[in-house]
Amino acid sequence: MPQNYKKVIFDFEALDTCPLCQGKVFISNGRIKWLKTDFWYVACPQCGLKFINPRPTLESYRDFYKNLFWEQKIRNLGFHQPGQAWQAGKYKWDNEKEWQPEPGRKIIIEKTKTVRAGTIDGPLKDNINLNSKTDILEVGCGYPVILESLKENFGCRVYAIEPSEEVWETAKKDNSPVKFIGRYAEELKELAEKNLKFDAIIFSHALENTTDPVKIIGYAKKCLRPSGLIYVQTPNLLVNDQMNPYHPFIFSGHTLRLIADKAGLKYKQISRSIDRMLTAVMLKKK
Repeated sequence: MPQNYKKVIFDFEALDTCPLCQGKVFISNGRIKWLKTDFWYVACPQCGLKFINPRPTLESYRDFYKNLFWEQKIRNLGFHQPGQAWQAGKYKWDNEKEWQPEPGRKIIIEKTKTVRAGTIDGPLKDNINLNSKTDILEVGCGYPVILESLKENFGCRVYAIEPSEEVWETAKKDNSPVKFIGRYAEELKELAEKNLKFDAIIFSHALENTTDPVKIIGYAKKCLRPSGLIYVQTPNLLVNDQMNPYHPFIFSGHTLRLIADKAGLKYKQISRSIDRMLTAVMLKKK
C-alpha cells in the first residue's frame, strides 16, 4: 500500500460463545494476514458457523466501511487472496495494478452491474411483484447499481443503507434515483420502530460483513410487509471459503438456514451446493 495512504488499524474483541448457537467450543480454522495484522478464523463444531475470533469491533468496522473500504476498492488496493474458491477463475476486470480513482470507480460499477445485478431479478420476480409500487431496500449497497437497475427495469421505489462517504458523494453527484436512508445495518432497528416497510430487503455480499447477522435479519424481518422477502447472496463456505478481513462470518447453507429459523422466516435456497455463491431468500411465513 502506498506510504501516503491512510493506515488501517482495527481494535479487536474476543467472542466467548458462538454468535449463532451459543456453543462454547471453537476449532481453529485458518489464518490470513493483511497489512501486518493477523486475522484468525474458528469454526463452531455445534452448528458449523465459521467466523473471525478475535474479531475487529463494530466501531472499527464502521470506521473502515465509512472511510476506507470503497476508497481502497476503486484504487484496486483491497485485500487479495487467491486460491480460496474451488474452480475459481478470474474476471476480465481483475488485475494486480493500482487504478486511478475515476477509472477504478467505473470498473467496479461495470463489474457489479454484470456479475450481480442480473442475478437478483429472478428470485425477486418469483416471489413478489416488481412495479412502481414496490419498495426495495438494499443494505450495504455500495455503488447502488442493483437498485438503479431495479428502478430502470421495473420502476421500483429504491432505498439504501450504506456507510461509505465515497458512495454517498458519488450517488449525489450522479443524481442517483436511490434514496439513502441510513449508514449501518443496525439502523434497521430504528427503521422498524418508525414502521417503515419494504417488499424486499437485499443483502448482496453484505450480511457476511456485519458483526451480528442474527440480530440484523431479525431487524430486517420487522421492516418487511406481510408478503415481503429478504434476499441474501454471500460466499458459500463449502466451495468459496473466502477468509477475508472484511468478512467476520462465512456461511454455509445450514448456518444461513439457522439464521432464518431464528428469525421465524421461511428459508428457500436458490443456489446449488456446488455454487461459489450461496444465494437464498427468506420469506415471511403466512
